[in-house]
Amino acid sequence: MSTYRSKRSRKKLYLDEFAVFGFVISLKLNTDNDEQLEEFIESLAYFAESRHLLVGGGRTDRIELVVGSSLRFGSATDHDRLAIKQWVESREEADVVDIGALVDLHLLEFDD
Repeated sequence: MSTYRSKRSRKKLYLDEFAVFGFVISLKLNTDNDEQLEEFIESLAYFAESRHLLVGGGRTDRIELVVGSSLRFGSATDHDRLAIKQWVESREEADVVDIGALVDLHLLEFDD
């Protein structure tokens, strides 16, 4: 049985028409030192910001990054996924492992 929620409640909980979508990208980097790693991450962040996106996450062996909109109720799009994929593929220091589908970021879970 579905629960009725007012528009105000749905907005506060980011549900239904207020859901925020983004995607996860998994990378393996071929960097020789921390300076190259930092330069790659900064370049990716600047590129994402130019599309009104935010990037967060990390790890050392295989990097998992979450990409979402920088706008309050904005969502990443399939065009954003494609642009990020093309940008990463154009870089020599990264191998794209996987770019996930658009998912509701408020329901996203990670394995530890």
